[in-house]
Amino acid sequence: MGCRDANRKTDTMEHLWLTPVPGHAAHHPEDFGFRTDLGVLDAPASRTLRIDDATDVELRVAPGRHQCVISHDGEQWIETVGVFDEGASALPVLRSLAHPTPFASHVETGCTVTEHSPRGLRKELRRLWETLENTPLALAVQDPDEPAAVTAAACHVDTDSGVLMWRTWRVLPETGFVVRTRAELRLAATARAAA
Repeated sequence: MGCRDANRKTDTMEHLWLTPVPGHAAHHPEDFGFRTDLGVLDAPASRTLRIDDATDVELRVAPGRHQCVISHDGEQWIETVGVFDEGASALPVLRSLAHPTPFASHVETGCTVTEHSPRGLRKELRRLWETLENTPLALAVQDPDEPAAVTAAACHVDTDSGVLMWRTWRVLPETGFVVRTRAELRLAATARAAA
């Protein structure tokens, strides 16, 4: 896995999946959009997990934006959530799509937004660190000048069922909101058999 190491202490622990990135911009939950029509974008942090001989999943995280890139035999499916000038759909409460790409039979995505007090936000960040620490593929960026400004993603794979699951978090410290997304992509039976 190629991940930019971040030798930064947060809550007295060192997290190799954490990358400090200055320049947090304040946003509201309604500023974020959802796209599947973009290519791979630049990101200060990325990690890749090889699922099998034909399939990789890559998480790419920038302040306020993530991409989940699933590649199978030269084809890709890319989910991008971030702030866009145009062309984005609102974050889905729940969206389901059959056959989003030839190698996937189904994808489901959803979003929740919660609001927290400063104390509650600190608790949410501690829970987030625990989740990232215990997930096979995890990644986060944090503004060193505003430590509560975090964008994170985590992914795991159920190899028996061929389901890729990922979750993301955007912590918006100015307002106390946390924007969470979750997604599941089921590899098509032919893709699993070829692997």
